[in-house]
Amino acid sequence: MTPRERILAALNHRPPDVVPFDIGGTKTTGINVQAYDKLKAHLGMNAPTKFGHYRSQRTHMAEELSRFFDSDVRRVFVPYPSPLPESVTRPVQLDEWGNEWTQSPTDLYFVTRPALENVERVSDLARHSFPEPASLVNIPAIVSAARKLRAETDCAICLDLPDGIVHQTQFLRGFDRWLLDSADNRAFFDALLERAAEIYVAMVEPLLDALGDSVDVVLHCDDIAMQSGPLINPRAYRQAIKPRQARIFRAIKSHTAARLLFHSCGSIAWALGDLIEMGVDAINPVQVSAAQMDTARIKREFGNKLCFWGGIDTQHVLPMGSPDDVRAEVRRRIDDLASGGGYVVGSVHIIQAEVPPQNILAMAHAAHVYGGRSDGSRFLKWI
Repeated sequence: MTPRERILAALNHRPPDVVPFDIGGTKTTGINVQAYDKLKAHLGMNAPTKFGHYRSQRTHMAEELSRFFDSDVRRVFVPYPSPLPESVTRPVQLDEWGNEWTQSPTDLYFVTRPALENVERVSDLARHSFPEPASLVNIPAIVSAARKLRAETDCAICLDLPDGIVHQTQFLRGFDRWLLDSADNRAFFDALLERAAEIYVAMVEPLLDALGDSVDVVLHCDDIAMQSGPLINPRAYRQAIKPRQARIFRAIKSHTAARLLFHSCGSIAWALGDLIEMGVDAINPVQVSAAQMDTARIKREFGNKLCFWGGIDTQHVLPMGSPDDVRAEVRRRIDDLASGGGYVVGSVHIIQAEVPPQNILAMAHAAHVYGGRSDGSRFLKWI
């Protein structure tokens, strides 16, 4: 199988020739810039470090490294909010929605002045200058990047969409006010979610129409959980957030044949039935350190409807374990999740700064060996 055929087989719950492997193929399976630079130095590679987004310390993986790891996925990303040129550094920046972002000592950006932090009524929303959907994405540039990858590789191509309505409304309100809105200002909460969903759908539909069959997977990120369980009361989620997410997912699936990959950190076992109902094909990152995220159980209960993408623990094993611990982790997740297809090996979210190169390489080695891809010998001398 080609890498693309392998990913599609897993997404369609057919046994692929080997277990698919993704490192750097989406914005949530990439590598922190510090870990990335340490990895390149360890391997003696001089590939440039390109930031995937000005707000974060995640990188856009060089093709040289993707080929070294034999990753099955390549990413096309939507730079949103629009990034500044790499030569420009500003300690405070405004995004298209009016939120103020401030640079921290570690170079990350955080919302320090939400655009709607001081409003409380539905009528106040009419006075806010929301962005025009067409201004949020550069469709020709994204289509060109996707077609270039389609022409130059036989890998599955993932379109990284902008974060969804949960994140965007949290940025607009501030996290604490957003939580309070969900509990006791529901008319405002509903109206804000509805406006954000309208803009999102109007943004994504023409993009997907223009892309056609140039992408195989569409990644939509919108955290609905935390380490211990739901982010908000599940009833409030199903009343307010789920209908708007369902609208977005319908729009995505009606404008592309690509599979829908939904990302939410945390303990999302409670919502897997909802996601299946809304047409989600695969979930990421499968945060195995969170409550109720036992991989054998969720495969048994949901594996006939969902593909699982990720699962290699970045909270404990990758940063603090030995290479042997990492290999054991990869073997366990493959044993739990790969039977009959429906699993793509990858890290649980971005590989963080403290993860040593040897553990990244041990993950790749184990993915090759236990996934039936190769003997992994290319990695051994570096571990």
